[in-house]
Amino acid sequence: GGGENGRFLVNISSKTQQQSAMEERFDAIILATGSFPLGHEIARSLGHTIVKPVPSLFTFDAKELVNDGGSFNGLAGVSVPLARMTLKVTDEMTSSADASSDSVKEEPTTGKNTKKKRRKKATTIIQEGPLLITHHGVSGPATLRLSAFAAREFHAVNYCSTVNIHFCPQWEEEQKKLNGDSGTSGEGILMDYLWEMTRKLPKRQICTGSPLLVKNTGDDDRASTGSSTTPNNMPTIPKRLWSALVQHSGIPPNMTWGDASKSMIRSLSNNISSFPLTVTSKGVFKEEFVTAGGVALKEVQMTNMESKVVPGLFICGEVLDVDGVTGGFNFMGCWSTGFIAGEGAALACCSE
Repeated sequence: GGGENGRFLVNISSKTQQQSAMEERFDAIILATGSFPLGHEIARSLGHTIVKPVPSLFTFDAKELVNDGGSFNGLAGVSVPLARMTLKVTDEMTSSADASSDSVKEEPTTGKNTKKKRRKKATTIIQEGPLLITHHGVSGPATLRLSAFAAREFHAVNYCSTVNIHFCPQWEEEQKKLNGDSGTSGEGILMDYLWEMTRKLPKRQICTGSPLLVKNTGDDDRASTGSSTTPNNMPTIPKRLWSALVQHSGIPPNMTWGDASKSMIRSLSNNISSFPLTVTSKGVFKEEFVTAGGVALKEVQMTNMESKVVPGLFICGEVLDVDGVTGGFNFMGCWSTGFIAGEGAALACCSE
């Protein structure tokens, strides 16, 4: 505490104990209130800009897809080792995200409003990683990463949007390397490869399993789909998911490759490379749920976490406008900034 000469006067009261409020003076204060709104109100009252908090790091609910009659019904627990998820940013997302993230504050001398310079908005937000189908929709690292990087865009549309999923980006990249610079798009390569199966495997049922194989890294235990797999190549799409994608494309379960029309194969190719997942709401990620938004980072000195607006005020943890792509990163961010803020506050007190 700073005694009588402390620059911060703090009123301390307790809701549980029947006692009068106390006043204490301190030379330094550390604000570590997490995403609790009171922390943001304190920072705002001291002159800080607050970037509007929104949920981050959540799963996607897709009720129409997983409920009875949906293409992914009964697939809970099926995972894809590497998927690519793409969100197309709409005008509605952009305008709402701008309104919530632009920092507007009044200059004390001129009274003029100043806005930070807007960055050019991306037209798509893309993330890759393992994907897990759940009873409610999809989860896994790819989903959580997309929810973190597009937190404001999803919030702007009340978590109702379409996300396109590529179920075999690794296979596509390997095929591009094999084909060299042919000028053919990834979608074109996939379509040509699947259409070639109608000649190579005319009597095999399409639902039998995915013919799209990738190099096995040695840690994959996925079951064989009936293809002539070796220890060096494995199917990119699990058998149950492949069967669901085939039927979602309008191909009967017992149809062979030789009987499939070009329009059927094209529909299958599109659903593999750009499956339209209709997100109906966000899931709650329980204890690891975090918030994007908080005290604007440009107003905090990163070397000691001291406020640039109020000397002696140190800010750390989730009250800041920072969030990680997994719960572990958020824990580490809180611990690290807390340690730095503690050192900074101690040094500030000792130097006076």
